[in-house]
Amino acid sequence: MFESRSRRLVSGGLRVVLGLLATCAAELGCSSDLSPASPSQGSPSPESPSPGDGGGPEGAPPCEETSGGPALPQAFALNCGGCHSAHGKPSGGFPDLFAFDGTLEEFTAQVRTERTGDARMPAFGEQQIATADIEAIFAYFSAGAPPAPACDGGEVDPGECSGVDGDISPLFPSAAAGKPITTTAADGTITLEAAGRVRGRHEKEEEFSPYQPRYFENRSYKFIVEDTIPAGGSTVKFTWLPKANASNNQTINFRCWYSGEGNVFDSNNGMERITSTHWEFVVDRNARDSREIRAGDLLEFEFGVFLDAGTVEGRTSYYSDTFRYRVGSGELTPFDEPNEAALSGGDGTIPYIYEEPHLYYEQMALNIQESSIQPFLEGRRLFHTDFATGEHSEGGNPVFDEHAGKAGPLSNQAACVSCHINNGRGAPPEPGEAMETAVVKLFGAGANADGGPTADPSYGRQLQDKAQGGGESEGTATVAYTEEPGQFPDGTPYVLRKPTFRFDGLSAGPIASYSVRVARPLVGMGLLEAIAEDAVLERADGMDCNQDGISGRPNLIPDPVSGALRIGRFGWKASKVSVPHQVADALVADMGVTTSLFPVEECGEAQSGCQDGTRGDPELSDEDLDRLAVYMRMLGVPPRRDTADPAVQRGEALFSQAGCASCHVPSMKTGSRHPLVELRDQLIQPFSDLLLHDMGEELADTSTSDHLAGPREWRTPPLWGIGLLEAVNGHTQLLHDGRARNVVEAILWHGGEADAAKQRFVALPAEDRDAVVAFLRSL
Repeated sequence: MFESRSRRLVSGGLRVVLGLLATCAAELGCSSDLSPASPSQGSPSPESPSPGDGGGPEGAPPCEETSGGPALPQAFALNCGGCHSAHGKPSGGFPDLFAFDGTLEEFTAQVRTERTGDARMPAFGEQQIATADIEAIFAYFSAGAPPAPACDGGEVDPGECSGVDGDISPLFPSAAAGKPITTTAADGTITLEAAGRVRGRHEKEEEFSPYQPRYFENRSYKFIVEDTIPAGGSTVKFTWLPKANASNNQTINFRCWYSGEGNVFDSNNGMERITSTHWEFVVDRNARDSREIRAGDLLEFEFGVFLDAGTVEGRTSYYSDTFRYRVGSGELTPFDEPNEAALSGGDGTIPYIYEEPHLYYEQMALNIQESSIQPFLEGRRLFHTDFATGEHSEGGNPVFDEHAGKAGPLSNQAACVSCHINNGRGAPPEPGEAMETAVVKLFGAGANADGGPTADPSYGRQLQDKAQGGGESEGTATVAYTEEPGQFPDGTPYVLRKPTFRFDGLSAGPIASYSVRVARPLVGMGLLEAIAEDAVLERADGMDCNQDGISGRPNLIPDPVSGALRIGRFGWKASKVSVPHQVADALVADMGVTTSLFPVEECGEAQSGCQDGTRGDPELSDEDLDRLAVYMRMLGVPPRRDTADPAVQRGEALFSQAGCASCHVPSMKTGSRHPLVELRDQLIQPFSDLLLHDMGEELADTSTSDHLAGPREWRTPPLWGIGLLEAVNGHTQLLHDGRARNVVEAILWHGGEADAAKQRFVALPAEDRDAVVAFLRSL
């Protein structure tokens, strides 16, 4: 019925139907990436690809056929994946199918048997899951975790339900080579490499999470952990390699083995100087328990940093990140105790923040490597730079003179951080106030030659409400709300608010088609970019073959560099194919800063004077665009909280039962080809399928089109980090225009394909609705 996933044939693209590719799952379906699981590995990042490009040659070497054991049929993704993971990780309290030890007949009975009462699994008939598919699913899980694919990056058959014509080029057709993050020697010794930045104080104190002044000026470091315990040894050696020279007059401290709940370490020692940029220390005892080191011990450690005043300007003495290494594992962990359910971003999941939780979205991924850390910090500087004045948004940092005067002449803001405050979610203004963290996208009539939306002839693609140098802006937008009261079946009242937008001071006449969009959270973008195309397409059900009423689809977008057709991953309508594409588009549309991807100011064809900001060369170099892209890619995902709370666990199960997980897919697995090794082969929990869904007329905008996305269609937004929104941004407003004031209102606005799931939520008793909310707050 479906081509085996073990047959991986490389060519230029993925065969799909352009207009019919669509999504998701059955009532409980579609939560798992069916790519074979593999051990996490990685290497320092290679040379960065051209901005917006995929990071590998279009003509990648062909892959030979491989057969890696039993393969899962697409029926698993469409009917079972909302509750069961293909990687063996329990989801929502549903069991790990690799642990099933019954017979095929018993397995089939579980699938076919009708249940009564508070049953969490419906019976699936032959039309939904054929007997042959049940046999294939049983064979897959009975065989144990599958091996890593021998090669990837090739042609993927998206299945009979999606159509046959059209080519989608993979974003990363081939993986770059590199040294693994973790290696194991022949004798069993494990070596781990990672990187970090200086901190203002200890982990559990204020000034630990903020970025210190001049953080981008060589205040990063690499470190190496050499663990001999698995080899029968008795030591763990640490090597610290700072970017800047260490002080000649002071010794670098190495603190390890937390004592109790505070920031006190049982061991505080000086490291041995090899050179000013090479320091070593060997740990030979568990100082906390006064014994030898054993496999499984949690070894917490940090560095006391003293830099050479001749190498860096400003402050020279710092604390460092606090790391946790599980002896024998070869991995850093964000937690004191193992908690797979809380690992939202895989190995890059950041530790809990004890003070200053508003900075949860601003931390770098835990597994960041030396090749990424300095571009990340330099990219953050650009993100916080005002492109009109060159000033940094945080005090104590020098003016970035070379980037002053680049904003405009028309814009919405002059700095990335002005919309993405704390890297978080924007919100519409209060009624009658000007927009600061939301924009108005504009549309002309019909589509352009590549299927994308045409621009408003008088204003371009976006209403720009600010003008540099005292010029005239294009106009302003304000919002007013109409209240729509209602009640749940149990009598609990609610009030929704429906927005109406008004335009004033328009410089060139009325606006016909528009869409208001708030700024989106930035965490996890690199991980979403790293998901392989087949992992997205296997959830497509454009023909609604399983007849569940859900029929989303990927948006298909021409790459701004090569023109190759790719899957859209970013934006409210999934209209950006990569992180560089998203960054470059925001630079020109929001700030009026040109790049090689978009070298012309954002203007309407009939708009005079707008092109005055377009110069001979792009205003932002490819190198700086790449720095911004590394920053966005390597922002770490916050961990889940309260995963052991019974209400949270019940809410997670109810979330799946209601059908929410059919589109808000709990877990996916990144591919192995991303140029940044930290993002490869990660099991993540984004709660999104990256696909477009018809959300009903109430959420429709007045856009004419956005490639394949119609006015009623929106990409499933990732939910990771949603429970921290109030801490990060001081509000809980959701949906594309921010109309929902909390998660319950957001659910109540769902329509179209999501209406059935909404109705199941509405029918729940208040206690169960509260449990779903508790679960969402844990994300």
